[in-house]
Amino acid sequence: MIMKGNTKRFNWGFTLAIVIFLICLTGCQEEGQPDEESSEISLNFVSNDISYASLPLIGTQWKLIGFVDSRINKIRLAQPNGPDTYLLVFDEDGGISGRTSTNTAAGRYSADSSSNRFVISNFTHMTKINELFDGRYYIESMNKVFAVKFSSQGLELHYDTSQYLLFQPLVNRPAPPITPH
Repeated sequence: MIMKGNTKRFNWGFTLAIVIFLICLTGCQEEGQPDEESSEISLNFVSNDISYASLPLIGTQWKLIGFVDSRINKIRLAQPNGPDTYLLVFDEDGGISGRTSTNTAAGRYSADSSSNRFVISNFTHMTKINELFDGRYYIESMNKVFAVKFSSQGLELHYDTSQYLLFQPLVNRPAPPITPH
């Protein structure tokens, strides 16, 4: 009988130790490391460059980094992340051209400085390959844009009061050919 009581205490102690270990193990990990696909990471992981805030909208080639939720200061990295995915170029005549996850895309934008509004409309894929991963959400979000902001993290296209698409400029790289049909 003494043996039985010690065994119960040992099992209880062992179980408690495992539970504490698992809590510590999961509690001490950084949520969403930058190299994980579809991870949500802190905006602190995104590079800052003060020169981004002074880049021109028109003529700069922009690459989508991800989808930001400013309420929690996190970004979900855009997937797939290839060299020719999620690109944008704004033209002087109000046109936008670029790429989605798999397609060429085009649309229109308008800016009204008196009301501080920036609207993107009719942004859609020009080729007909099925969108992968975030492709469809990217197109939907682009068509909801109502404000633009430049920051040291890049170009912010706001599509909700607390959510925006974050782009950074591609430098020293020629633009891939984009031919709307």
